[in-house]
Amino acid sequence: MPAGQSHDVQQAMRDAARASAHGSRWLLLLRSPYGKAFDRALVRWTGWSLITWAFARGGGHPYTPSLLLQTIGRRSGRIRSSVLPYFPVGDDLVVCGSKGGGPLDPLWAENLRADGNCWLWVNRRLVPAWGHEAVGDERVALYPVMAALHPGLDDYQERASAYGRDVPLVRLRPKEPLPAGVSPARTRS
Repeated sequence: MPAGQSHDVQQAMRDAARASAHGSRWLLLLRSPYGKAFDRALVRWTGWSLITWAFARGGGHPYTPSLLLQTIGRRSGRIRSSVLPYFPVGDDLVVCGSKGGGPLDPLWAENLRADGNCWLWVNRRLVPAWGHEAVGDERVALYPVMAALHPGLDDYQERASAYGRDVPLVRLRPKEPLPAGVSPARTRS
């Protein structure tokens, strides 16, 4: 058990993973270290995420385009990578730190709070970006937009609220133009 985490927190994290898997055991296998490594490579080279597709299908939702977010580890200083579905909102790409509605925020969100510099692999191209969590009035304004775009956000927020946390909504602002395929036609503000 990781230092500083009680057995109850560990159990709550396992329960959240099971709930977000929509009862499919094979979805839990995809979330293994090997499954995640395969998915990171897949997103980097094809722009498509098997894990995002599997969870969307398991929940009865359409596939949401995914990116590979690379952050700087707040403790290690090493590059950390996470595959996340994204939603274009205005000039930004927004990602949600649902973590299945569990008790803890995802590590990538903690990393961005410590240092907003990040990189996005989106549509097979690496783009430098700046990320920040929407808080206060910005979060209040962004949440209904995201709830309309992200079919499971309300459920994740309800589960996360039981642990006293809000699902982080993180705006990723590219520092250079996005590749073709991330068009303003898909963008909502």
